[in-house]
Amino acid sequence: MHILEEELYQAGIAMAACPTAPCHEYHVRAELLERLGGLPNLATRIDEFGNLHAIYKYRADGRQPFRVVVHMDHPAFVVHRRKSGTELHFAGGVEEKYFVGKKVVFYHEKNRKRLGRALIEKTLFSGETKRVTLDHAIPEKATFATWDLPTAHCTKKLFISPACDDLAQVSTVLALLRRLALTRARACVHALFTRAEEIGFAGALAALKTRKKLALIPTLSLETSQARGFARVAAGPVVRVGDRLSIFDSPTTHWLETAFRDLQAVRPGTIYQRLLMGGGTCEASVFHRAGWPTGALCLALNHYHNMGPGTALRCESISLRDWQGLYDFLFFLATKAKPLHLADEIVKKRFHQLEKKALEALRRKG
Repeated sequence: MHILEEELYQAGIAMAACPTAPCHEYHVRAELLERLGGLPNLATRIDEFGNLHAIYKYRADGRQPFRVVVHMDHPAFVVHRRKSGTELHFAGGVEEKYFVGKKVVFYHEKNRKRLGRALIEKTLFSGETKRVTLDHAIPEKATFATWDLPTAHCTKKLFISPACDDLAQVSTVLALLRRLALTRARACVHALFTRAEEIGFAGALAALKTRKKLALIPTLSLETSQARGFARVAAGPVVRVGDRLSIFDSPTTHWLETAFRDLQAVRPGTIYQRLLMGGGTCEASVFHRAGWPTGALCLALNHYHNMGPGTALRCESISLRDWQGLYDFLFFLATKAKPLHLADEIVKKRFHQLEKKALEALRRKG
């Protein structure tokens, strides 16, 4: 038995069954639209770049609106058809030593039917081009391929899936939106499901250039990130203060920490980590560098980008406790937590008190 609430579990299994690749997120997006369709007080749209936007809003006066950003792709293979022939290229960050001798599965956007398998015989990497050669011809209708890995499942402690990054967090947001809508919670949450993050934040960068401008509200990147450095699986969800490129917005980060502490007061078993993650970048950097109030939350991840020990490919995995904790936290953040400006006011008041005390003390001793 697992510990996940049924809404989160069902979302996780559904998303994990969707094959995906950079610029080939159609199955994920279609599943999201189906599961979000018809929910009360929730509207969806697809922008001109293929990103999916969803907004839940109901009796939200006094509630802090915020946006959560997740990406719908995972490192995978893309079929390139040219007059000179058909090639298979890898899109995403995986070390070259993991490829030769591994199997891939081919897909098309119109359905999830497997179109065939092949074994990688050779790599031909040059700069950003990561071409592989196979022991079988690429199926005629195939447009992308994924690693041939076992299907997703839960153990007592872990969710194990071919692609936790970032489909587990896509599932988190799907379950959150459904929970808000089905309980008619007083909240305002914007969700942005982006494309092609694994090839350089393409969807997030494009979202800032859409004809319909995004609302300028606190924006939180949700990721599953490599467990390295001080990050530990099963030690709680992570308030991510920054990544390899950026240190995120201080008031937004403090708002998240304040909400976690307030949740701990009413639910003492709540745990979380506050960390600068030891590697990688996330979509928060896109919005932070554009001048937006930005923060990030993540789950520590085993077998980042399917890279296991030696040259072995492995499914990725996250802690069920961490995942359920993040899901509960986001619901609390949307429905009960202090607004960002009030959390920041507490800091301002504290510093004002410290300043007054310091000046009085130093004048007496001068």
